Amino acid sequence: MSDIPKILFQKKENVELEFEAFTLESLFSRETEFKYGIEKNHRVDFHHIIYITKGKGKHCIDFIPYTYNPGSMFFISKGQVHAFEINPNNKGYIIIFTEEFLSKNLLHSDTMALYRLYNYHLYSPILEPEKIEKNRVSKLILEIYEEYQYNNDFAKEEILRLLLKLLLLKVERIKQTIEPKIKNAEWISIFNQFKTLVENNYTQTRNANDFAGMLYISYKHLNEVCKAITGNSAKKYIDTFVVLEIKRRLATSDLSINELSYKLGFDEATNLSKFFKKHTHKLPSQFKKILKKES
Repeated sequence: MSDIPKILFQKKENVELEFEAFTLESLFSRETEFKYGIEKNHRVDFHHIIYITKGKGKHCIDFIPYTYNPGSMFFISKGQVHAFEINPNNKGYIIIFTEEFLSKNLLHSDTMALYRLYNYHLYSPILEPEKIEKNRVSKLILEIYEEYQYNNDFAKEEILRLLLKLLLLKVERIKQTIEPKIKNAEWISIFNQFKTLVENNYTQTRNANDFAGMLYISYKHLNEVCKAITGNSAKKYIDTFVVLEIKRRLATSDLSINELSYKLGFDEATNLSKFFKKHTHKLPSQFKKILKKES
């Protein structure tokens, strides 16, 4: 069996809007309809906002379990791997949207807010209830859900765009109060370009100097930006990303180590295994066994 495909955004028939809002309960009730188990690690090709209104539990994002309570809110970025803890008694709302929806509906200044919000190197993916209630974010989530469900389509996309923008700005304002903020917009832009380049080119090179060259900046400046945003050097960021990508592939495919090595740009399977063990203290096969025990 080759790579399990990414979970793509499923457009509704005759609907071009790449945006959807639904309840957590409806997702759990349809769990048996999916080709994949949402309680197992799966990679998504769109952004998520998950807001919990009732119940407690854990949600796993990139192999890290996050505990939630009523009022907790999660932000899951396109390309991340996550898994639901299924509890039919829990309630909440889920908002999903694609890059296409954003590029069509948000201006550059708006997307900068999104980059900061969905950059898991800048912020934790979970917001706790007290911050959300204080800023009346929950009311905005409900308004988005109600607008999406409203049967009059006049100006629906424009209204959803404005509501989403307002939500992103409110959440960004919250995050500025609870975590150090990188105020240098140029550095954020450089880091996001670097992040995209790594995602698209890590199978060809894992050399930080190469990426600095692609950005037309010095290796020293790239390191300075990476350390300010992630706390690590550019090389450490690249290595961490590659390790995470190996974990994602191990979690979402049945590829052999030889096949995985080829796909990820390693000359030999032994080189991938050594690299993975150096950074995780586990062989890929050991990591895969742990995942199977947890599933």
